[in-house]
Amino acid sequence: MYFNIIHRTAVAELADGPYYEIYKRQQDLAHSLGMKTTIAIQYSDLFDETVLRDARAYQAEFGDELALSLHRLAGPGLDELASGLNPIWLFDVLKKRQILSLILNKWKDVFGSYPKGVTSYHFDSSSLNILKEIAPEVETVIGGCFEEGVRVFHGCNHSWYLFNEGMPWGPWYPSKGHSLRPAKNETDAAGVVALPHLCRDMSLSYEGRNDFWASHPPNVIRGMGNDASFCPYDLNLIDQYRMQEKFNNNESYYNTFVNSSWLDWNHNSEYPPEVSWTLYEKMLAYCSELKSKGELTDMTISEYGAHYRKQNPIQYKKPDVYWAKEMLYGSGKHYFWYIDSTRRMLFDTTQGGSIGDLRPYIGELDGSTGPDTPNREIGTFPYLIQSQYRTGAAHHYEDGARTTLLLTHKGETVDLCHYPTKGVDIIRDGGCVIFKLTPATVSFNDGLTVKVTTSIHCYDDGQTKFERAIELPSDYNSELLVTEYLKGCYGKTEYAEDMHAISLNIDNKIEHNFDYSGQEFSVSQGQTASAIVPQLNITVGLKTDNTVSESSSARVGHLFSPYYTLKINYKISKTRSVSTWLQLTNLKK
Repeated sequence: MYFNIIHRTAVAELADGPYYEIYKRQQDLAHSLGMKTTIAIQYSDLFDETVLRDARAYQAEFGDELALSLHRLAGPGLDELASGLNPIWLFDVLKKRQILSLILNKWKDVFGSYPKGVTSYHFDSSSLNILKEIAPEVETVIGGCFEEGVRVFHGCNHSWYLFNEGMPWGPWYPSKGHSLRPAKNETDAAGVVALPHLCRDMSLSYEGRNDFWASHPPNVIRGMGNDASFCPYDLNLIDQYRMQEKFNNNESYYNTFVNSSWLDWNHNSEYPPEVSWTLYEKMLAYCSELKSKGELTDMTISEYGAHYRKQNPIQYKKPDVYWAKEMLYGSGKHYFWYIDSTRRMLFDTTQGGSIGDLRPYIGELDGSTGPDTPNREIGTFPYLIQSQYRTGAAHHYEDGARTTLLLTHKGETVDLCHYPTKGVDIIRDGGCVIFKLTPATVSFNDGLTVKVTTSIHCYDDGQTKFERAIELPSDYNSELLVTEYLKGCYGKTEYAEDMHAISLNIDNKIEHNFDYSGQEFSVSQGQTASAIVPQLNITVGLKTDNTVSESSSARVGHLFSPYYTLKINYKISKTRSVSTWLQLTNLKK
């Protein structure tokens, strides 16, 4: 596992706080454990000789990196320009350029060259492109706070305007058009390696507030995941990230970015600072132990960026996957995550392998934020499916954005989402990633039981195949109707968007605009059902895999259920497999 420790200098965090001494204690701790750090230096620090002297000494003695922090936009000349606003992604393009020019030129005056590494909670595409234009030497950035969006906003004091969901959970090459979309090639790329601000719990980040559950021990205290200084969760999360090496070319990435204020008396914690310190020390000591065993390599962020480029040339970048096992509450839930330059998907094995989140990068949307853009403060990459925002399984296929498999027998319909499964394995087969699930045994009221085994095949061209092996009793003589099902929408929040521009197509025989009429259209033995979603510049569809279907259909939702529904129906009378493609294509190509 490759590991980054980032410490922010924190001189000006609060005028009366002891935070600079805490920062130095953090530095001493990391160095005593034999690890190097990245020091995130703010603009105002560039005028402080003590900060600069100490930082240069750390760099000379321990190999620490001096990186630019855009966390606090204050200092000579910047106070007037930024007017108290700190997030770089919330300014208009002109202000972004003025602010970045001022900061970067001061940095160059102090250090003789532009920085190689820059940290920010988030970069929208325009601020990232301006940064790279002014300072081509920038190679690595902290580029986004994973899923810091509506769910986090609901749980805070409504002053955290950081909406950037739909991003990668690990290192990525940002595209020029949308910083959260992985670039498809060198021409499309913004020219940096981006790293996440903290590594998140990929189970709990889907189900709840991910700022509690990440590589940041004091935040775990805020989520009450500890018993004073006893908190196995912190180390278990590290081990879960290490586990991903098995599925990702023998590599995994982890970082920690704990600001000094979290290690002092803090309004977010009921514990004294000693508890936060103990947990932080335990985490770093465990990483140091792994390093001594040859199982962890500590780097600065720019060192890691250079390593990432070498190991993952953008034109050959393989999809990243993550097998998340819920480990705090003992629920036994498993989630599979998949990401490439065409899409990001989450498969909920607890609900039979349903898609719980789908971000269609293949549409290549732009994503600048600021008052001069239609996005304003929302830098999220939109979803096609997001079951946590647009409901999920209580009413599953009758309400909400989801996929599932329905089985109908003697007028009774059973939804596979109500039959929990678990992950079995992740297999890479050339350009395909295969997720395998445990079988689910589905029961009907008349006593019939059916075993369904799901495997999901993800290809790096935007296509996903669901294979369902359906095992019927040997004495079963009746037909069973099997329905592969997708209920979709689009959006960035939990609120419905205008669906009028969407059109539905069944086998190129029936087309219908989304008119909120609630009508359903069907084609006997149809092979396809699709929705054209111009708002996201994509077409999403279901297609049979060389199998004769009973029918394909599409349904227009209504104002009380603003979704489109796509179905492929199969009738089977004996044990067999059914395969259905979920296809994403760029509407303009």
